[in-house]
Amino acid sequence: MGTNIADVLIIGGGPVGIYGLYLTGLHHLKTVMIERLSRLGGQLEHLYPEKPIYDVGGFPLVTGHELVVRLLEQANQYPHDVYTNTVATGVIRHGDLWQIETTQGTFTAKSVIITAGIGEFLPRRFNDPAIDRFEGRGLYYTVEHLEDFRGHRVLIIGGGDSAADWAMAVAPRAERIWMIHRRDGFQCHADSLAKLKNLSNVSLLTHHELLAVDGSYAVDGAQIRHNQSQRVTRLDVDRIIVAIGLIPGTDIFRDWGIELNGHELAVNSAMLTNLPGILAAGDIVSYPGKVKLISVGFGEVATAVESARRYLPTVSVRDNAVSNLLG
Repeated sequence: MGTNIADVLIIGGGPVGIYGLYLTGLHHLKTVMIERLSRLGGQLEHLYPEKPIYDVGGFPLVTGHELVVRLLEQANQYPHDVYTNTVATGVIRHGDLWQIETTQGTFTAKSVIITAGIGEFLPRRFNDPAIDRFEGRGLYYTVEHLEDFRGHRVLIIGGGDSAADWAMAVAPRAERIWMIHRRDGFQCHADSLAKLKNLSNVSLLTHHELLAVDGSYAVDGAQIRHNQSQRVTRLDVDRIIVAIGLIPGTDIFRDWGIELNGHELAVNSAMLTNLPGILAAGDIVSYPGKVKLISVGFGEVATAVESARRYLPTVSVRDNAVSNLLG
């Protein structure tokens, strides 16, 4: 691995990273991708394969899995090397080259584009044993099969886009849906909210929180509490989807010397980090006016690839640096 110098090394095989593979191939750049999971696709493939997506150009509606399949079809027009089950653990600068240390060995590249999403995307949980014990028995932190909800009465917890998307996806199959949020309004797209309000089997409840889940083995009810009046209501549900966010896992990049803004990598308008030759795109980046959409990530990685192309001619690979690096 270390003797094979890539023009670009992409860290992260989600939709933005896969689109980056296509773009580097378009410019005939020698590209390597590393992905920590067993297959490419990121959150869409591993957490939301059947989740409907509405905000990608050219697709009025596409599932996460379908979008990943189309992106791979596009990227695989060009040669590249992909290593799955490979976790980036460190980075070392050697002359004009970057040496990326991973669980599967060391990779060497002239430039690096980080498209790692929010890192190790773990669903945010209640961390309450009385609730979490129902996972796999009617309580879902991730949804793989929409048919699990056909004919059922469903409680969806969360007020953002993920919660709204799940509500719209499940509504045609479910008998009844309650979507609750602890705040005084929902933070999802206005269009999603308008569509949900027009669905006869969907009830939207603000200022409500999950208090308890009923059932001896599987979910057979939920108690929700109005956090203003403290009034408790029991809902006759047998399915619960928890969509209260993901836990970011990006602090490793701080150890690399990359400047972070909170849990996100700080970049400029060219998608450059503070380290020369290291760029980033997608949900992992932060800059003024940032909007977290897949379509925006596609534009960002296009900019990152163009910035890498401009950077590559400035890389002078000195003979002694290469010999020292490659042993």
